Amino acid sequence: MNNKVKRYKNLILSVVGIIFLLLSGCATFSASYPKKISEVKVDLAKGDAKAAQKSFSNQFGDNPTEDNLYLLEQARLAQLNDNVERSKKGYQAVIQTVATNKMAAKVQVSKVLQNMGAVLTNDRGLPFSTPDYAMTFLYPYQALNYLSQNDLSGALVAIRQLSNAQYWTYQQKLMVEDMQSKYQKDTAKVDIDEENLGLKKSKEINEMFSSVKDATNAYENGFGYYLASILYEAFDENYNNAFISIKDAKRVLPDNPYVLRTYQEIERGFNGGSAYENGKGRLVVIYEQGFVTPREAIKLPLFLGKLGLQEVAVAYYPSKYTLLPEKSIYVAQNDRIQDRAQTALLVNTTQMATKSLTEEYPVIITREVIRLVVKSLATYEATNQAGGWGLLAGSIYSFVTAQADERSWLLLPNNIQLYENQFKAGNYTIDLGKKQQNVEIKANKTTLIWFVNIDDFNKVYHFIL
Repeated sequence: MNNKVKRYKNLILSVVGIIFLLLSGCATFSASYPKKISEVKVDLAKGDAKAAQKSFSNQFGDNPTEDNLYLLEQARLAQLNDNVERSKKGYQAVIQTVATNKMAAKVQVSKVLQNMGAVLTNDRGLPFSTPDYAMTFLYPYQALNYLSQNDLSGALVAIRQLSNAQYWTYQQKLMVEDMQSKYQKDTAKVDIDEENLGLKKSKEINEMFSSVKDATNAYENGFGYYLASILYEAFDENYNNAFISIKDAKRVLPDNPYVLRTYQEIERGFNGGSAYENGKGRLVVIYEQGFVTPREAIKLPLFLGKLGLQEVAVAYYPSKYTLLPEKSIYVAQNDRIQDRAQTALLVNTTQMATKSLTEEYPVIITREVIRLVVKSLATYEATNQAGGWGLLAGSIYSFVTAQADERSWLLLPNNIQLYENQFKAGNYTIDLGKKQQNVEIKANKTTLIWFVNIDDFNKVYHFIL
């Protein structure tokens, strides 16, 4: 009789556990993030930013939240809908979560490590931590918000914070070291050899790493550096900060002819001359197009010592993706073409996102290995205590938690292009194929045109600095 009671008790506990796991895994079973936001992107591509905002609210809600990804997407949509205050508020909420020194980064790492649920579930259950490449868009976009309100000082405050993105690289390294130290006893139990995990046998992962082998890092963005240089030039007559920023842009983009031209102009100003030719002003066109490539999910077999081959689900970027081409640009005055040129690549967003993900992979794989070890040991214990029902519970647990984290900021552009030249003061027309824009160029000033093109969606911002 006692044995029957024990079996029924174990059965009940197992069933309760299964139900709990299923309930807690509801978000995991839901569609992946790229699918969730696809309708928003479709509406934008049709040229209807208001419908995109409505689709976003229907899918994700319209209330304030602490989720950084929600805030980033919402702020970007608000910016494209000319709701500058809402956009500023969203970006600022994310900025306030950024570690501003090494100690702050360590505090954030410790919070993640203390969350045992994060280890035992999956990465989708972790709070979205804004990756370094996304931060290099966050601050320039916030600066452009301030510019749209004719607040150059506010724009400079935002752009100065760009260097904070570097601390997330430190965070990733710290997390790997701390996690490996914290859980090395568990991994030692099953004789895991990191060199023999088998990660290098994956064709997709190898190709992803190879595609960004020449990219230095994911926290230096030519867009941010270039924007900073022309903002500093407009604000600071001694050219020191402007020259530092344009040197960084030139270092990141040594083959971009427009970055080189602006570098030469600002260098003249830095050396005591004039950055502008006599009676001329600078025309800068920053052209965004399309959407960044989303992450995809893949199942990887890893060899975990005594546990043998185990499967993990991870996100990756395909090495083959569409990079939208350069654009032909025409600058005309009184129906006479003054310049005919091609834009040059300023930022390949997918490449930056891919580089960022590869730098996070030590953290991701460490977490996945720890989960497999903990789950396998838990399943072993459950099997001993509850027989077949324990094994079933462990199997369902593994199924529920084996989900790749495909979240990323998906309203970012496919790429950003640059054009720059100097023209005599006057009124001009810029033609980029789908959109014409009348602009004014003033002597010794920079006219900045920011185009956003997503298929049928076209937005133009016009600033004189």
